[in-house]
Amino acid sequence: MKKTTITPKSTLLEGFNEFEKSQPWSKNTRRSYRKNVINLSDYMLKQGLEPVFENIDYEFAKKWENDKRKQGYNPRSIKQHKATMQSMFSHYNQLGVVVGNPFAALKVTDSNKPKHHSRALDITELYQVYKAAFELQENGVNVLIPVLIDMFTALRVTSLEKLTVRSVSTTMNGLVYEFNPKKDRVKEDKLLDQYLEEGDKHTDNSPNSKNKDFFIPLPPKLMQLLVQYIEHMKPDDALLYGLRRKPLINKQMNYIIDKVCEHLGWVKVEYENPENEDHNNTKGKGRRKGNKTVHKTEKYFTPHGLRYTLSTLLHEMGVSDDAIRFLLGHSKYELGALQHYILSDAKYIKEIRAAQVILETLFETAMELESNYNIPLNLEEIYEELPNVFANQLKNKNYINLFKEHLVKYAFTALQQKILKESGNNHSEYFTFKAPELYNQIAMAQQGYIPHAPMPYQQIHGMHPMPYDLTHPVSLYPPTHIHMGK
Repeated sequence: MKKTTITPKSTLLEGFNEFEKSQPWSKNTRRSYRKNVINLSDYMLKQGLEPVFENIDYEFAKKWENDKRKQGYNPRSIKQHKATMQSMFSHYNQLGVVVGNPFAALKVTDSNKPKHHSRALDITELYQVYKAAFELQENGVNVLIPVLIDMFTALRVTSLEKLTVRSVSTTMNGLVYEFNPKKDRVKEDKLLDQYLEEGDKHTDNSPNSKNKDFFIPLPPKLMQLLVQYIEHMKPDDALLYGLRRKPLINKQMNYIIDKVCEHLGWVKVEYENPENEDHNNTKGKGRRKGNKTVHKTEKYFTPHGLRYTLSTLLHEMGVSDDAIRFLLGHSKYELGALQHYILSDAKYIKEIRAAQVILETLFETAMELESNYNIPLNLEEIYEELPNVFANQLKNKNYINLFKEHLVKYAFTALQQKILKESGNNHSEYFTFKAPELYNQIAMAQQGYIPHAPMPYQQIHGMHPMPYDLTHPVSLYPPTHIHMGK
């Protein structure tokens, strides 16, 4: 044990002078830590206490924290001050100078901190995000692929950053990726705990848990976009890129979502021009816009909000809790080799895929009706029927075509009744959207409901099938520009 001249009756400043000799700190760190020790010493003198080690216990440390709060210090500053004393007391505790570490027991929390990283969006808001991603992409803002993948997979940002072109599986129609459970797992989402019963949320620290393959299905339109997107890319290239076409790292996903929120008016950015600026001499891209101010509305959300959103929507649609845990990468579904659990957990993949197809079909149909016929869908009313749609889709994968046909009929019937009402005809009755009944497979085949077949619009006067390909042609570009047409 290293000998020291410091005793319990030594002053804090004496103790710090000796302590810092053993620390490889920078000059600024030493100055900052010393300032914290001097401030605590001054505080003790004001309390009528000699600033020595033996006068500090947990009760004193707790009172010091409370007084810091009353003086207006924010939790981050208090934590920084606490860290200084905690390090020094830990050092002298190991040397036997003091007993215990009163600062280590302090739990400095931020009472004003929101409970969750972000809010969950409702079905209409999620559709607005979906539509905004296409609109921004059409304007040359590279957000479509990252937003859609985040929206339909609920992957954490750390996982999105690790995706490569090799992650796209055209044989299984989804994403395959490797992750390290020890590094990638974060605290379970508190929002999910409100409706998902507590499961085995253990931490897997076994020697064989280093790298696991994980699979998440993707809906057909998104898979089609991805296949075209990666056509000229190399297998080891990063799959997702930020606004400046660099690999998705650090806060790039947050910037993408901020751009979507700004496009929707959910965050407002204002620039205040500096005083005495000569506007005539500031031209081109280098022109200063002034001080930037960001105002977040109550609709603002973060990338983690899409994780909350998808899990919430799937839960309300009727997807099983185990399938949601599978999607989120929770608990036991992080274990096992890829091929093994794809076989054993096929039920969960089927549920997730069914829910994804329903949401994508709903959003795509809404976009087609708006852009081509200027007819909006009442998404909130349709959403009430999605549990029935989901149950039928699980029974027959071709049901989605019937669902889409009824969405179109519902939209045109609503428009018809609106016109009748505005023309003074009061005979029209109010109606709501109802999930179509599931035909048996033979009947559905006779009606033309077969996989990948155009839906039977012929029953609707004047309607023609819309191509399922890129109805909204956009240019999706990774680092090298890849232009996609219809």
